Amino acid sequence: MAMMKKILVSLAVTISLSFSNDKPQNDTSCRAALPSLASEKTLVLLFCQQYAPNYVPMLESSYSSPNSWSITVGGVPTPANFDANDKNDLIDQFETIIHESTHHKNTRDGIYVGPNQYLLFTDAEQSDVESYYKSELIAGFLPIDAKEKIFRFTTYIGKGSGVSANVNGIFGLMDEYTAYQNGCSAALEAYDNALKQYDTTLAITFFKAALSTHYAYYEFNSFIGAYLKYGKSNAPIIYQKIMNNTTLRRAYNVNTIEFEKAIAVINSQANRLKSNYKLVKSNLEAYKVKNVVFAKSCMTSFEPELTNFKLN
Repeated sequence: MAMMKKILVSLAVTISLSFSNDKPQNDTSCRAALPSLASEKTLVLLFCQQYAPNYVPMLESSYSSPNSWSITVGGVPTPANFDANDKNDLIDQFETIIHESTHHKNTRDGIYVGPNQYLLFTDAEQSDVESYYKSELIAGFLPIDAKEKIFRFTTYIGKGSGVSANVNGIFGLMDEYTAYQNGCSAALEAYDNALKQYDTTLAITFFKAALSTHYAYYEFNSFIGAYLKYGKSNAPIIYQKIMNNTTLRRAYNVNTIEFEKAIAVINSQANRLKSNYKLVKSNLEAYKVKNVVFAKSCMTSFEPELTNFKLN
């Protein structure tokens, strides 16, 4: 349930309580007198207004508090103790807040693909959401070593995984795809604004946050491509429902365009950062070797399926 109330700040914002269990965190420190959710949300919105203003409207309607996430440290449930009064906490959790809040925005009604872009499902499309097969069935359509070499394989399409990307099939994969895309894009917007405010250290932090998730583009395209190929061969009726879902296909196309823009930004910052580029270059190269090369090769093998799935 959402509890709504108005508060006065430099601008009026609408407060909604929302909960997400998608991404565990590992902050085990304890703090006293954490702010109320209303004041916490206000502080997050003000931070977002400064660094990624395009994402303020989404947070206003669908904010997900880190203190509501399910967190396990060493197998033990642990309170997050996120403190929005602490700028370090805001910086550390910002991309994940956008990611989790995107999940809240994505519902049976529609998919949030980016600022001012919310695509609504038709009634018929909504009724089809629960008819899709689990994503774990596609493992055989990926390389035999994909489980070990694709970082997010086990979490999202591993056998028995309880997350939406597995349980809700293609809809869950798209939910996750758009969450990673928006988290990465918001981090890069924050990077850009931090540079414009001459805070290079903070800009580099945001840039590294985007780096840590940008390769989800290759991973989820591999998953979506394999899902479509499996469906065409093994579940033709469901496959046809997927191809008839124009909103889902448009959401895939827009997400892909926005994700590719983000990756283009990441790969073109050497001249802009100049001597500071060395602070991110080693990270970028490490992710390329460990995460991008293999996942990209998988994605390329599904190019016919992915191209056919796109719809303007």
